[in-house]
Amino acid sequence: MRVALHSDNFARRTRFGLSRYSHEIHDGLAAHGIDTVPISSVSDFGHNEPDWLTTSGFRRLPLSRRALASMWAAGSPVPKLERWLEDVDLIHSLDVDYPIATAKPWIITYHDLGVLVHPEYFGKARPWLLRSSIAAAARRAAAIICVSRSTADEVMTFGGAAAADRIHVIEEGVGEEFFSPSSSEAFEELPPILSERPFFLFTGSLSPRKNFARVIAGFANVADRLPHRLVLTGARGWDTAEDIKAIAANGIADRVVELGYVSDAVLRALYARATAFLYPSLYEGFGLPILEAMASGCPVVTSNMAPMTEVGGDAAVYVDPRRSDDLTVALMKLATDSAFCHALRERGRLQARRLNWETCVRRTVEVYYQVAQEKRRAPG
Repeated sequence: MRVALHSDNFARRTRFGLSRYSHEIHDGLAAHGIDTVPISSVSDFGHNEPDWLTTSGFRRLPLSRRALASMWAAGSPVPKLERWLEDVDLIHSLDVDYPIATAKPWIITYHDLGVLVHPEYFGKARPWLLRSSIAAAARRAAAIICVSRSTADEVMTFGGAAAADRIHVIEEGVGEEFFSPSSSEAFEELPPILSERPFFLFTGSLSPRKNFARVIAGFANVADRLPHRLVLTGARGWDTAEDIKAIAANGIADRVVELGYVSDAVLRALYARATAFLYPSLYEGFGLPILEAMASGCPVVTSNMAPMTEVGGDAAVYVDPRRSDDLTVALMKLATDSAFCHALRERGRLQARRLNWETCVRRTVEVYYQVAQEKRRAPG
């Protein structure tokens, strides 16, 4: 079987979120005898492609993402995606929010429908693209993969009954590397200041959707009672200026360490050393960092809503993400109750073992073969 993997996030310099998903699917399919062709209009590398991108068989489309997305969302039947491909058996859109034109069996993965469900968190998005994607998927996708039951419910809400019988819930996973001890070299990359005090960890974009404002408020409430710092990784979001100012306004500027993007090795080192990982997000499609933290042995505080409860199971501390006081209570508990933390670490590793990339890839392959069999049975 030969599959085109259509992704806007494969050729990225950093492998977080959607980029991690596209690479885990691509890398895992080879073990199942699936020949893949990553294809995209988007690349961070221009004409200076790294060796790993070249050896992956990556194909850069000659038209921009904006041009193709606009044409296909408007219903244009050309150009078909296979115009730039040698023969493939099916096309899997891994992370795009627009339909494609193709005569091949088409599978699409939806990670979330946040642009439609919570447009206030996605200021630069174009919801009409996602609406056209869902409408096209409901009409003609051979299969629709959703990374959580929560996302599947959203797809059924916006796609209607026509989409329901082709939905497959296939959760994301966590890599084996997160279960391994962090290297001494990774620890050495951390700022020396982090060796002076324990710390809580927050990863991801510093944005309203990630609930950064309440993370700051919750930490400020315990800063005079605990020795901890708050470590931030990831980029600043589109609407965080006031939240950043709140750090100084709460008198905790000297207790907050902002690292920006970090490597996977450093991220694992941070998880391994943190007192707790804070993820009280207001909206997610899955919540992969929850699993990564758990696999690394880090207690997790997250939101008491789906899909975070799906991912965390019985191994996380759940808080109302709209109440910073809830987060304050959780931070105090985790900082002062070592037996409770130990139990969370044990349960967290067990939960993370349940959701792994090998299972995700295997179930995706099952969908591929189901689609291929249905095509062979189809008349004509």
